Amino acid sequence: MSAFPSEGNRGVPPERGGGETPGQIRKPPSRLEKFASLIQKHYSYMVFTMVILGVACGFLAPSEVQALKPLMLPLVSLMVWAMSVTIRFNELVQVTKKVKAISVGLLLNFVLLPSLCFLLAAAFLSSEPLWAVGFILMGAVPCAGMNVVWTGLLKGDVPLALILAALTMLLGIVTIPAITLLLAGVYVQVNLYDMLYSIATVLAIPLFFGIVTRHLLEIKLGKRLAEYLPAFPPVSAFSAMILMFSMLAINMVLVPTTPSLVLLLILPPLLLFPLAFGGSYLISSRVLRLPLKETNAVVYSSGMKHLPLAMGIAFASFGPGAALPIAISAAFQTVNASAFYRIFQRMVQRAESKPA
Repeated sequence: MSAFPSEGNRGVPPERGGGETPGQIRKPPSRLEKFASLIQKHYSYMVFTMVILGVACGFLAPSEVQALKPLMLPLVSLMVWAMSVTIRFNELVQVTKKVKAISVGLLLNFVLLPSLCFLLAAAFLSSEPLWAVGFILMGAVPCAGMNVVWTGLLKGDVPLALILAALTMLLGIVTIPAITLLLAGVYVQVNLYDMLYSIATVLAIPLFFGIVTRHLLEIKLGKRLAEYLPAFPPVSAFSAMILMFSMLAINMVLVPTTPSLVLLLILPPLLLFPLAFGGSYLISSRVLRLPLKETNAVVYSSGMKHLPLAMGIAFASFGPGAALPIAISAAFQTVNASAFYRIFQRMVQRAESKPA
């Protein structure tokens, strides 16, 4: 759920960055690159571990973990800043070369996922308005930065995944409040000014400073920038993991003891992510006939949401109650990403085994 796109990160397959020219000698990975690659490789397991630890600490020390509340917004800002430093915004010029795939990815992100979240909230969470708002908000946020990692592992179209990550992040400044006002306004009164202020605090301002930081580093370091960029993804990753842990731990006091209400919290994410991944695949591959590499990029750029960012905005705009269903969804998103990875991996292997 954190961003790992980084020019200096050589711990992923060559398909990520477009490869090397023939005869070019590649430098051995630095310690920073090895560390970033290690975090990237085990990130899903680390997130799942933080989910379990957050739940355990929330139950065992419910009063003590409330001291983590002041860390929420700074952690979200730090995560977004570090992530935006690694995004190559000059790659947005590639938009004109892949209009169809990018359009599909954006429509799935900002239409299909919010619609699914709205329908599932209507079906299961209408009796708990704050839960419904948080769940709908989760569908409105940008895709997770891990879309690049999963796409790279599947030998997919990594430049496309990078473009979708950057575009959804930039467009999110406008689309998050618009979608939330349209769909979540059914359940609570959405104060657009307060929400825009929250998004400016946790998304727009850190994003701006990330772009500025990148620009200043490029001026100062030039080509040597690639040596230092691997330091930023782990910062974003660890911020996201601490945020995930803290949100779960803080919100465990809000988890109901009634089995029927617990079931209401679990059912929406249990259904959402298979529908999101499966629906994105069917639309991309079967309906629009995108190539497999582009399909993999679009599916992981649509089916995975930036849950730490969603939790931060929910916490700032609507309170901890709205962040609870998002925190619960973290485990389901990770499990589904891994499950669909196995399915897509077999598709890639079959495609590679076919004679040219």
